[in-house]
Amino acid sequence: MATAVSMDRAFITANPPTYHRSGVDGQGPSPDLVGIRRGRTRLREQDRSMSLASSSMASGVLAIPGGQAKLRPTLSDLPPELIHQILTCLPARDLACVSATCRSLAAHGRDDLLWADLVHRNLPSKLPGPGPFDSFRSLYRAHYPYWFVPRQKIWFSDAEHTGKLILARYDHRRGVIEGYRVVAEKTLDPVTAWARNRNVMVQTYNPKVRLWLDDPVILLKNNAVAPPSRGQYLYREIQMPMAAEAQHVYSSFSLCARPRSPSVCPNRQWPPITIPSESRVQRNVGSSSYSRPQHLGQISEYAFRIRKWAHFPLTHPSFTMDSPENMTTYATLDAKLYTPTTQKPYQGIWVGDSVDHGCEFLLFLQRERDRRQTRDQRSARPARGAVPESAAEGPSRDVSLQGVTATGAEGDQRSNELAIEQGSLEGIKLTGDLFVPRGEISFITDDVGPKGVIRVADEEPFRGTRVVRCRSQVVSRNSRDNRFIDSQLFLISHDCIAQYCQVMSRFSFFYRVDIDTLLQI
Repeated sequence: MATAVSMDRAFITANPPTYHRSGVDGQGPSPDLVGIRRGRTRLREQDRSMSLASSSMASGVLAIPGGQAKLRPTLSDLPPELIHQILTCLPARDLACVSATCRSLAAHGRDDLLWADLVHRNLPSKLPGPGPFDSFRSLYRAHYPYWFVPRQKIWFSDAEHTGKLILARYDHRRGVIEGYRVVAEKTLDPVTAWARNRNVMVQTYNPKVRLWLDDPVILLKNNAVAPPSRGQYLYREIQMPMAAEAQHVYSSFSLCARPRSPSVCPNRQWPPITIPSESRVQRNVGSSSYSRPQHLGQISEYAFRIRKWAHFPLTHPSFTMDSPENMTTYATLDAKLYTPTTQKPYQGIWVGDSVDHGCEFLLFLQRERDRRQTRDQRSARPARGAVPESAAEGPSRDVSLQGVTATGAEGDQRSNELAIEQGSLEGIKLTGDLFVPRGEISFITDDVGPKGVIRVADEEPFRGTRVVRCRSQVVSRNSRDNRFIDSQLFLISHDCIAQYCQVMSRFSFFYRVDIDTLLQI
């Protein structure tokens, strides 16, 4: 309507009428003058209608032709259960904005069930109650905007060479967000000779994976007791109250900004290009200049930074607050990368043993066969090496190793599962050593299906196990002169895999890590 009025007025303004008398004997108005009067009357009626509509919208009254009027329906006129259902679809910031519009929506916005739902979206299971807080709304406010830390749960750092793997969770008993380092201890089993080659020794082990609860990496307490200013949790770093402060060692937590430009050197990105990720942040390598979030919309929920420094009384801190040497960047893993599926049964977080460096954690990744690889991924993958093939033998009905057995019906079921297993399998180090650092590919096999099978083992202790071609990375100190050598993977089960390095005549074993069990409180 407004558009029509404006067009009419523009037309009349652009085409001024000519006033002349052209009636019979020069009497009466001309046809042009009659049209102008009618146009002006129509414009006044349209203006009156628009004014009435605007006043009715402002007063909440809907004007109806004929003099009748009724109230316009609003959101607060809906039934309470519908309003509650609508508000459940809002994120926390939008829910807070809606609650500030009127008293009715403010009452609905204070419903603790809405805030309980927001809290539970970030946790693996529902809480029995708000714990030390008086409501779920207070609980959510106390740890905003850090709820992404327990939601992503798995974090790994860019610490030089070794890296670090931590699991984050929310402790409802103390009302804190905490993160602990994942460590593993191995109990060695007796050494046995490999029946296929008596010169090769096979020694399995029983890994004991746990959280190192004595030294937390993350400890975020109630921030609502003393609400930080905008700069304190955007530009600055939040000092975490650790027990190590008694030894004059301090830790701080800081947020990362979303990446602005993808054209960053691969060595300055985290996570590394060997691990698929839709969000990479800039590492602070050799410089303290890294991007910080300027407002809440720039906060990355896929990375954060932790700084540690020593400060003794009457002395200066061992590291200045802007020094990059004591700053560590943590990134998370997409859940689809470590969640096993029917087509990708080996995906997950695994622990492997190294004769010289102890236990290390790896990401077992099965990529899509038909997925096009990027240039970075192609450069990260090694060239295929020649692996001698042996004659394949028929599968045995017994599979046994480390208590993993499959006989009878279980063996038939596993045979059905093997029929769909295919595609590549990569072992990417989340924690590493000087020779194969974190973020590097430890081994890779092009196909775990029939195309990659060398044979089916008939010797103890691998009887009935499929053996597939594999290439393992051997890197000299400081990641120089890396090369891939021939090796073999023994697919014992979906939770246990053995690797045989042909050059070194050595077996290594990998076991799946149960992340959900470690996160239980």
